[in-house]
Amino acid sequence: LPALFFLKPAEMSSALLWQVIRGGTCFTRRGLHGESFSSEAGNLKNKHCYKYSGVSNADAIDVSATEDAIALTVGRPKNANKPVASKKTQIIKKNARKALRSVGKQAASFRPDLKPAAQARAAALAKSLRVKKASKK
Repeated sequence: LPALFFLKPAEMSSALLWQVIRGGTCFTRRGLHGESFSSEAGNLKNKHCYKYSGVSNADAIDVSATEDAIALTVGRPKNANKPVASKKTQIIKKNARKALRSVGKQAASFRPDLKPAAQARAAALAKSLRVKKASKK
């Protein structure tokens, strides 16, 4: 067997790992008009492409919702071979504007190309976390 099969994913480059998984994974979904989508964690736009992939990029950014806050998870490339230390999660319990600003700053410092996508995902999550005010009848 080639030496490629004995390498750990942390020892592969992210481009090589993408070449291995781009044909399809369990996260790949097909759209009605032939588009490819992905449901993997860390994929901000849910597009099946190298730029947004959370599996092949060690420095991926994930914005998700907890019960009452927004969770920002950032990959750490230097700890890619340590599963627990490879991701850093920050819980943001601020109002929507401050949360968007915080997500934007974090995304710009790690992956500037993903800043607009991270802010858009955070805005959608903040809108979904809003509680409707009760109206008097």
